[in-house]
Amino acid sequence: MIKIKDLINKQYIAQLSIIFIFLITLLFSVLSYIIGKDSVRRTFIFPSADTGEYIVEYRNLTKEPIQGDVQLFIDELLLGSTLERTKSLFASGTKVLSCFQRDQTLYLNLSSDLLEMGEGVIEIRDGMDLLKKNIQKNFSKIHEIEIFVNGKIAFEN
Repeated sequence: MIKIKDLINKQYIAQLSIIFIFLITLLFSVLSYIIGKDSVRRTFIFPSADTGEYIVEYRNLTKEPIQGDVQLFIDELLLGSTLERTKSLFASGTKVLSCFQRDQTLYLNLSSDLLEMGEGVIEIRDGMDLLKKNIQKNFSKIHEIEIFVNGKIAFEN
């Protein structure tokens, strides 16, 4: 025989469980909003070391960095992928010397470290093409990219 007291306890536990799940979901949503409001999601494309195909990686970057959002993106891109089995765009140590945008053109001056070839690095021309592709995919207002190496134009088109 089922007692009324047992039924009330079971209903009470079920209601508390639903309220608890709702509160946890609400807390998770609020924390996600607080953490995510100061960052922007960017797409990074790297070549695979095995197949030569592209591997896409997503990172959350600071919304208003000191050096500017485009330069922060390029700095992160030059660091390479966080995933295994990918190649770098340029040799390790390549840095942004200057980066500025005028109208719809980005002027990017990179260090001469990118001229060094090594293991796990794609061809320089391919690296520059992929660099441009990454920038244009993430920054729709940039239509043209002029790349310089130590102040000298990298490739004439």
